[in-house]
Amino acid sequence: MNHQPYAPTAYSSYPSPLAARAPVDEEIRLYRTTAQRDLYESLAEIYSIIITLDFVERAYVKDTIAQHEYTQICGRLLAQYNTILKNEEVAAEFQDLDVFRRKYNIEYPSAVSRLRIGVPATVEVPVKDSYSAPVTYGQPAPAPVAGHAAASARAAADATGNFITFMDALKLNYKAKDQLHPLLGELMTSINAVTTSDFDGRGKIIEWLITLNQMKATDEISEDQARQLLFDIDHAYKAFYKILE
Repeated sequence: MNHQPYAPTAYSSYPSPLAARAPVDEEIRLYRTTAQRDLYESLAEIYSIIITLDFVERAYVKDTIAQHEYTQICGRLLAQYNTILKNEEVAAEFQDLDVFRRKYNIEYPSAVSRLRIGVPATVEVPVKDSYSAPVTYGQPAPAPVAGHAAASARAAADATGNFITFMDALKLNYKAKDQLHPLLGELMTSINAVTTSDFDGRGKIIEWLITLNQMKATDEISEDQARQLLFDIDHAYKAFYKILE
């Protein structure tokens, strides 16, 4: 008796379900409408941002990228990530970072950690370095100001102004993440341009940055949170002012 082999062989002939439905030279589309195409393109952008951010994070850890370059690139990638997720349809499909990772089998732990925190490592844990003017996310790094004293005075003035701007925003009833998070990130960046030393209240600013980053773009903090945030920033401002004396 002749037995058929259990597994297919080179001489076995089994029709492919996919081949039976569509010609091999026909492009298989993921979308049928323009809206669907835009959705998939946005998700692809998020995927590419995660990969790029992981590369940048590892380059920073290995010290193969300058601090100001890292701050600029990382800040731009984080801003692009948050901007894409402002789209309600994209946010609904994305759900959250953990769901997206499981769905597309993404690892990249360095990028995931940075996305959760929401600010570059140079903002989270500043490293003492020779003076360079504060880097605004997405903008080229400015040239150092002539004279360390002049540079320090400018940096201190920028930080003081950012403290006041943020507190004024809270007093004007700004409560949404997309209103507060950029201002707070800019404040932290300007503080680090003045000093990398810890001071009373600095840790609270980082905590609020992380809290805001974990919210959706249109989510708002509560009235109690707004009052606590104003108190913490005012306390940090007074402590920061003391180190300038």
